[in-house]
Amino acid sequence: MKLSSNLTSVKAPVGNTDQPHDAFDEEQSALWHSLIESRIGMILPEIQHSLFERRVQERMKLCGLDVMSYYQLVQIHSLEWQQLVEDLVVHETAFFRHTPSFELLEHRLSLFTTPVHIWSVGCSTGEETWSLAMLAHKHALHGFSIMASDISESVLNVARNGLYSWRKADKIPEAYRENCIELPAGHSKRALHASSMTTQDWQVSDVLRQKVFFHRFNLMDSADVPFRRLQIIFCQNVLIYFRQFDRRDILDALVQRLDIGGLLVLGPGEMADWDHPAMKRVKHAGTLAYERVKT
Repeated sequence: MKLSSNLTSVKAPVGNTDQPHDAFDEEQSALWHSLIESRIGMILPEIQHSLFERRVQERMKLCGLDVMSYYQLVQIHSLEWQQLVEDLVVHETAFFRHTPSFELLEHRLSLFTTPVHIWSVGCSTGEETWSLAMLAHKHALHGFSIMASDISESVLNVARNGLYSWRKADKIPEAYRENCIELPAGHSKRALHASSMTTQDWQVSDVLRQKVFFHRFNLMDSADVPFRRLQIIFCQNVLIYFRQFDRRDILDALVQRLDIGGLLVLGPGEMADWDHPAMKRVKHAGTLAYERVKT
């Protein structure tokens, strides 16, 4: 059986592969979770274990393999591994999702006296990244650029297109709509919340799309990122999927990418007990952010 035009043929097992596969035994479950952690650093919450098993079983069925044969396959075939990762990653996001963090950035962006370079970590389908772009377009007085990364190629494709349903625009402040979005001909930007827009999409404006670059990237390899001297790293709702010691290693690597005076913005509660000799906690209500103050 051929998995795709780019994969080697895989012989299907004898029997009816349309039947549901048995649940993982304890040893199989441990092997799979260890593989996920070692390859991408992700620790699946217990509440997601059954969902994870179902995803693996769906891929097993499509490939016509039993659990251990499929386990061996994903370690050999990078395309099948990437497809499994795509099925596992949770993509929950929204425009201007955490208001206090964006309020902090709105204030700080205008203080930079050089172009602002931003890294949007774990950008998912792009709502967070485009929110940062809208903010920087208005408040970064000397220009900006954004590098956005995620481990999932499918969500990066959505993010690159910058095309969303009208419902997504409901969270975008009115001040950003006029210059940051494009609508089909005949529609007013002030009517994005109106019922007449229910079947229409809108797109992030071309002026913003020229400022943002998307890359597929595994955060566990953050020490190898070629970007340096960034002014802002925005990393929210990402670290929760990693073990405590991996979180610290990731954060230490992110610090090395920040310029002096640069900001690291995390999700509230993600790493409130973290400290670093080069970083100082930024006091702003409802946020978890640090400024690099030393080399």
